[in-house]
Amino acid sequence: MDLKDRIVRESSTLFFKKGIRSMTMSDIANELGVSKRTLYEVFRDKEELLENCINFHMAKADREVERLATTSENVIDTFMRIYAIHLQEVRDVNKSVIHDLRKYHPNIYRKIECRQQEDVSMFNPLFKKGIAEGLIREDVNYEILLYLLKAQFRVLMDDESIPVNKYSTGEFIQTIILNFVRGIATPLGMEKINAFLGKLKKTEEI
Repeated sequence: MDLKDRIVRESSTLFFKKGIRSMTMSDIANELGVSKRTLYEVFRDKEELLENCINFHMAKADREVERLATTSENVIDTFMRIYAIHLQEVRDVNKSVIHDLRKYHPNIYRKIECRQQEDVSMFNPLFKKGIAEGLIREDVNYEILLYLLKAQFRVLMDDESIPVNKYSTGEFIQTIILNFVRGIATPLGMEKINAFLGKLKKTEEI
C-alpha cells in the first residue's frame, strides 16, 4: 500500500469516527504518524483529502454490493446482508458527519446526492433476478421505489427534519430498509427475510 492509499484509508476512519470538522490536517498528520508537510505534499488541502476519502468509501461500497450479489444464496439474502452491513456502518459513524458535509463541504455533499441517483440503475439486475427466483413481486415499479428510498435517506441526512434526540439514526435506517424489503417481497421472500432476521438477532444476542 502506497502512502496516498494509506492516508485515504486511515483518514476515512478518522473522519467517520470523530467527525469532519473536528479533524484538522494537523490532527490527521499526528494520528497517522506523518508530518504535516508530507500530508500537504500528497493532498492540496482538507477538502481534497475528504473527497478522496468519500470516493474510497463509495468504491468500497460498490465492491461489497457486487461481492454479496455473487455470493448470496438469493436476492433477499443479498438485500438483507447489505442491510446488516449498512446498519453496522451507520452505528459506527459519528452523527456529525452528514451535518459537517452539508454545511462545510457542500460540493462533496452534492456529489454524494448525485451518486445516490446513479445507484438506482445498479440495483435493477437484482430486482430482475429476484422476480425470476419468485422472491420479489413483479407488480411494482422498482425504479420509483428506489427513488422513494433514496428520498427517505436524503431526509435522514437532514437532522432538522427528524427527532434525532428520540430515535437513533440506526433505528431510522432499520425501519426504512426493512419496510422497503418487506414491501417488495413475495410470501416466499418474506420467509427468507424472517429467517435472516432471526439469525441476525441471535448473533447480536451472543
